[in-house]
Amino acid sequence: VHFGKFAGKYLNRTYFFDVHPPLAKMMFAATGKLAGYDGVFDFKSIGLDYVSANVPYIGMRLMPALLGLSMVPITYVTLAALGHAADACALGALLVCFENALLTQSRLILLDASLIFFTGLTVMFWALFFTESHRPFGNRWWGYLLLTGVNLGNALSCKWVGLFLIATIGVWTLKDLWDKLGDLSITPAQYFRHFMARAVALIVVPLVVYLFWFQVHFTVLNKSGDGNAFMSPEFQNTLDGVNLGHTPRDVYYGSRVRIRHDATNAGYLHSHLSNYETGSKQQQITLYGFRDDNNYWILTRTEDDEEAYQNSTTPHELQQIKDGDIVRLMHWRTHRRLHSHNERPP
Repeated sequence: VHFGKFAGKYLNRTYFFDVHPPLAKMMFAATGKLAGYDGVFDFKSIGLDYVSANVPYIGMRLMPALLGLSMVPITYVTLAALGHAADACALGALLVCFENALLTQSRLILLDASLIFFTGLTVMFWALFFTESHRPFGNRWWGYLLLTGVNLGNALSCKWVGLFLIATIGVWTLKDLWDKLGDLSITPAQYFRHFMARAVALIVVPLVVYLFWFQVHFTVLNKSGDGNAFMSPEFQNTLDGVNLGHTPRDVYYGSRVRIRHDATNAGYLHSHLSNYETGSKQQQITLYGFRDDNNYWILTRTEDDEEAYQNSTTPHELQQIKDGDIVRLMHWRTHRRLHSHNERPP
């Protein structure tokens, strides 16, 4: 239900927000496209009839199933690269083949199969990289090292649990470099080359891969969707179907504004007709995460400034708010002013 819905949003190109990085979800979207999923069925809740809606769920589940299946040969090759005998490699692959948790989660539209697949590939190429340690800086040596970095980035691009994989390879790399530091046959220049090769392949390459998949994510999701409110107004203006307009730098008395909580981007200053039942018993003031007419406030003068302005020679001229001015906020819909006092909120 959860990630099938996101696959549909990719196919419809409507922007959404999710806590996980995009690669595994985009893989489901691509698989769904190949299987004939049109993105119309929205996977809104568990139990909906996707058979009559012609949702190709078998095709979409086939992708994680194949990724889970591939862990069997990956395990064999990894154990072989680590120097184990053929029967030990076969035993390891057989244990993975009949691992019930892996079998179960590989049947469903979940991110974990992609994460485990790229994790397995990373460790496999890292193990193969050490089989070429006697021929440093050769084509295979570079190939295995770079493929380790690419799949490290892919694993992190599926779920942030991939950070544990970065820690694993990172500790392993530090041990390897420490061993080389004590190897007197390696000159300082050669050691620097070893260090820089690993820094580029295991830090720069994964970061580039991670950012690349986000670039694809934002390029595909170019239409207005239900994830708009999580993003800044500047970002929302880049989406098709959104025209928020740009806030000018100059704000005047009488301006109608939204005020966003800048430190957390958690929402806009918001009010409505309901009053607090306890505390001040005044009109409720909250943060609201979505754009709404109840988020509008009008900037007005203080009572003394208002009296002076009305008695001035230009009482109808626009007056710009300057740095240091004291203003009052009046709620646009209810025409109640925002109060500041020592009453504890509920």
